[in-house]
Amino acid sequence: MILSALLTSVGINLGLCFLFFTLYSILRKQPANVIVYEPRRVNEEKSRQRSHFNFERLLPSLGWVKRAWQLSEEELLLISGLDAVVFMRIFVFRYVRYIQAT
Repeated sequence: MILSALLTSVGINLGLCFLFFTLYSILRKQPANVIVYEPRRVNEEKSRQRSHFNFERLLPSLGWVKRAWQLSEEELLLISGLDAVVFMRIFVFRYVRYIQAT
């Protein structure tokens, strides 16, 4: 295996991961995207109305990652639905398998 090709691939993948992570962190805070990222709250009329401009909405944040990892499967099922539980199970399984392989 060519080391320069491997490093190039790792760099591109890490760059894309950082880009998508940043875009998600910014887009989920925008008022126009509430229906996409919080559909259950919108349906239950519990959504926060954020109509005024706030510079903090334009900055990516990592707080949601910590909260997502701390939820139990039952809480995640109640808040986000079955698709989020399945996604987290797959993600955690792949993470554990990766750690075991290294």
